Amino acid sequence: MIRSSQLALVAPVAIAAALFSPAKAEAANRFAVTGIENKSTQTIKYSYKWGNDAWVTATLKPGEQRLHWLTYGTVNENKSPAFRVRFDSEFDPKQKPIFIEYVLKKNAAPAHDWEDAHKYVFKNDGNQFFVDLYEKK
Repeated sequence: MIRSSQLALVAPVAIAAALFSPAKAEAANRFAVTGIENKSTQTIKYSYKWGNDAWVTATLKPGEQRLHWLTYGTVNENKSPAFRVRFDSEFDPKQKPIFIEYVLKKNAAPAHDWEDAHKYVFKNDGNQFFVDLYEKK
């Protein structure tokens, strides 16, 4: 009889402990992260910037990837200025350049790793001379 009354007292305490114990902590977001991959047949020279910062030039050869990230001012801030990309989408040497500019999405993430990035991919658009940037789903 003593044993059953001890169980009757312990069971509610165990259930309450399970209900009110903290859940497994997730890593804090420290970065806004975007990844760009080049699956086109062209070497892409593009410019990018965060918010009102100056444009920066980058180059991606076919098959290469590049991460872009911004460190938040505070942990879990989860907001950042717009991330802009612009590039010449015309590679026919007989044609004038055709510049395209996009505002890209970014992921709030605990690290600036490829797995954490909101991903985009450069691909040929119609033929070998045209390239565009697509959101990778």
